[in-house]
This record gives sequence, C-alpha cells and structure tokens, in this order.
Amino acid sequence: MTDLSSPALVMARLEGIENDLAERQNGLETSAREWDVQKRERERTWATTFVPATGTVDARKAAAIEASAEIGMEAEAAYEAQRAVCRVLEARATIGQSLLRAMGRS
Repeated sequence: MTDLSSPALVMARLEGIENDLAERQNGLETSAREWDVQKRERERTWATTFVPATGTVDARKAAAIEASAEIGMEAEAAYEAQRAVCRVLEARATIGQSLLRAMGRS
C-alpha cells in the first residue's frame, strides 16, 4: 500500500499515475482501433450470413451468430482489459485529488 499521509506523497503518486496513463495511451488507442475494425467485420459477417439464410428468424439469427461469434474476440478482450486498467488508474487519481483537497482544508 502506498503512503499518502502528506500532500507531497499524494502529488508524487498522482504524477506516477499520470505517467502510467501516458505510457498506456498509445496501446489503448491501438487496441481500440483494432477492436473497432474487428467489430465491423463481425457485424458484416453477421449481416451477410443472416440476409441470405432461410428458415425462421430465430434460425437465421442463430446461423449469423454462429458465423460471426468468434470474430474479434481477442481484440475485444485486449481493448476491454486495457480500458479497465485505465479506469482503475483514473479512479485512483480522483481519490488522490480528493485527498489533496481534504489535506488543504485541514
């Protein structure tokens, strides 16, 4: 656990969080772009399978899902994982800012 008992320590931790977020930014943007491309491919595959399929709507949907379900799974997982880490870091930064404000009032 990080010692956050003084404003200087909190500011140092906030600086570390800022640096960590900055280092992760390019990777997050790259994975977001890759997921977007893969998601479009998944949607295209779903549509091109659903439209010409025969049978009930449920059967056509099932065929489309089966054809497209695995497209982009890894890209989505990578993006969501990186996004979750960034959200945690942002939450920690918010807590640090709140601590600084509270220390300023005391």
